[in-house]
Amino acid sequence: MSTKRDLELFIVDIFICIQKIKTYTENFTCGDDLLHSEINWDATLRNLEIIGEALNNLLQDEKFVSLSPMYFRKVVNFRNLVSHGYFGISQEEVWNVVTEKLNLLEEDMKQIIDKNFDLSTAIEQELPKQANSEIVQYLKNLKKENSAR
Repeated sequence: MSTKRDLELFIVDIFICIQKIKTYTENFTCGDDLLHSEINWDATLRNLEIIGEALNNLLQDEKFVSLSPMYFRKVVNFRNLVSHGYFGISQEEVWNVVTEKLNLLEEDMKQIIDKNFDLSTAIEQELPKQANSEIVQYLKNLKKENSAR
């Protein structure tokens, strides 16, 4: 049985994944090093997949689409490449996404939620599921920022 998931939960998923990717990649200086750390590589790819899947669900909503930059569709396409073309993924491409595109996505998502989405309930639902104290603190700060808008 399928149930409809709140848009705000997908948005919070994206913020959580961004923070996880930053944690998984913070000690690396290039894609090749990341690739050779199997756990960090796999965790990074998995979270990129989740981001793309969450955006795919969000892009089904007219309000979200009207507020979204065009490149969000490219994020979904990248997710499809990661999910279905695993052996064709270049570590340089992943590294570029992690180092150049992730912060832009985070900022654009913050712009979208500004005055358009209240994440309070979604964040409260997700907080107990988080074991990483940095992610918990990030979500609490995000909730404060979102409430202040």
